[in-house]
Amino acid sequence: LALSGFRNVEIIDLDTIDVSNLNRQFLFRARHVGMPKCVVASEAALGMVPPLDGTTANYTPHHGNVCDNSQFNVPYLQRFNLVLNALDNITARRRVNRLCLASSIPLIEAGTAGYLGQVTVIDKPSGTECYECQAKATQKVYPICTIRSTPSAPVHCIVWGKELYKLCFGGKVEESMLFEDEESLRADRESGEEGESGKTDNEKSTASGKYIDGGDATTTTTGGGGEKSTYMDQINNLRSLLRVNTDVPQSTDNNATDETNLRSAAEQALTALFVTEINKQIGMDRYKTADKVPTPLSSDDLQKCTDESITPPTERADYKPTQIWTPADCLSELTACFIQAAGSSTPPLAEFDKDDEMAMRFVTAASNLRSYVFQIDPIQSLYSAKGIAGNIIPAIATTNAIVAGLQVLQAFHILKCQMEKKNGDVSEEEATRMIKKVCKYTYCLRDKTRKGYYLQPTTLPDPNPNCFVCRNAIISLTMNTQEWTLDMLISRVIKKELGFSEPTILVGGDIVYEEGEDIDPSEYAPNLSKKLVNLPAGGVAHGSVIRIEDFTQDLEVEASVSHKEEWFIVDEETKESKVDDREEGAKFEIGGKKPTVAAAPVAAGGR
Repeated sequence: LALSGFRNVEIIDLDTIDVSNLNRQFLFRARHVGMPKCVVASEAALGMVPPLDGTTANYTPHHGNVCDNSQFNVPYLQRFNLVLNALDNITARRRVNRLCLASSIPLIEAGTAGYLGQVTVIDKPSGTECYECQAKATQKVYPICTIRSTPSAPVHCIVWGKELYKLCFGGKVEESMLFEDEESLRADRESGEEGESGKTDNEKSTASGKYIDGGDATTTTTGGGGEKSTYMDQINNLRSLLRVNTDVPQSTDNNATDETNLRSAAEQALTALFVTEINKQIGMDRYKTADKVPTPLSSDDLQKCTDESITPPTERADYKPTQIWTPADCLSELTACFIQAAGSSTPPLAEFDKDDEMAMRFVTAASNLRSYVFQIDPIQSLYSAKGIAGNIIPAIATTNAIVAGLQVLQAFHILKCQMEKKNGDVSEEEATRMIKKVCKYTYCLRDKTRKGYYLQPTTLPDPNPNCFVCRNAIISLTMNTQEWTLDMLISRVIKKELGFSEPTILVGGDIVYEEGEDIDPSEYAPNLSKKLVNLPAGGVAHGSVIRIEDFTQDLEVEASVSHKEEWFIVDEETKESKVDDREEGAKFEIGGKKPTVAAAPVAAGGR
């Protein structure tokens, strides 16, 4: 954008710069670690904008969450000519999609998955398909900074656990995204020292990466802008005890299989990962804008790594793969994995394999500890973690660069249409249709077409008539209305799945719940704990229709409700159908056909 001459740009981003970002782009340096990405990127971009007589460029950063309705809302978006999405999660994409629809601002939406990518334009006046017109598959591409520093979902923690497995057992430790290379940071010594000029000694120490832990300054740097890892020394010590990547057989070296030494090394490594590193990130104010601040593991739990009397969960008589492990269970399981690897006649697999029993135990335990630290629910059983761990696609930086370039090309088309309309070169009707005519839905392909192309442009699709976002279509919800409460419906379906920000819910024309700036939360609080069938206005049962509105997104939808008590799922291992024994809040469906009141069967106990 900067090199193309865009002069007035505002950037919204919640992330801060991590060490892992330094070798994947050219905007950030070691001295920027811990700073907001949008601030540093804006400063760098300003230096790239071509000069233009009599004008100055303005790149304004906003270090915040784009889902924050108090700041980023319809009036805010209406100040702009267009919006470009470079987001990495469905929740934020939905939010921006709805804001752009409500404000009639063109949105250039893009995404990548490995070597595949696509760019499209969403413009309500032109009658194009919106982001939510088509169902989205579960997201499987995760930025390194999210995995390393700001996880928000169980899958982020499982990816982190897989990378920790690679860090501990992989043939090349540097292939793990958790690997921290001090030498590459020292290479930035000169640029880091330039950023130190003019500071006091105390300011230089802070800028170099020192942080406060319990009142004492703990050095975590190599100096000169290079940052020393808080855990790599402990990991390398553990790898040496495990004899990883050596020709010495595991079971023939007494030092490698000494359980006392190994337990002590495991405790030190896990303390560095789940206490020292977390405290360091907190000390850098990485989470000052986060909803939840991570909590390091307790020393009492960590000391259990060296307690030989504690039996790991998978070795207990009552063990089941669907059990949920406590932090102490996870630590004992990780320690048991290290002991097993050291005592085995064959080394552990260098690459994670979900079908390898020890590797799966390790990743489950490590990812759950990460979830406990970052307060991420739900905690995964070994069974559920296995299903998530085998289904992840890596992000490719080159694909991202190609797709970003395609977005800028679409921006040129949109601005040209807007200029022609402003100058009166086309009629109002022609201007309305023009964006859909000149812009394209472009696919980035891994394999070239028969004509030898890796980019495939197509016509922008029409809206889905069944889209509840841009066409206000009716949707259907299926759940156990006798067990689900209004609070469960709001948190797990209306907000999480449907993406409503401040919902108002009406049953039979009566408001049973409402959120908003001028709404007293206590007014509808008594309804939150009520079962759906017991809500006012006759309740919500089989065949009921509820109306959901969100004025912050100019969004309203009607949902027809079906009641269902018995649920079945297919076992991933046996491929056989079995009773769904998950918690009630996990059993629901969105979509399907609208039910009729007469279709409800009568069961024992009545409905």
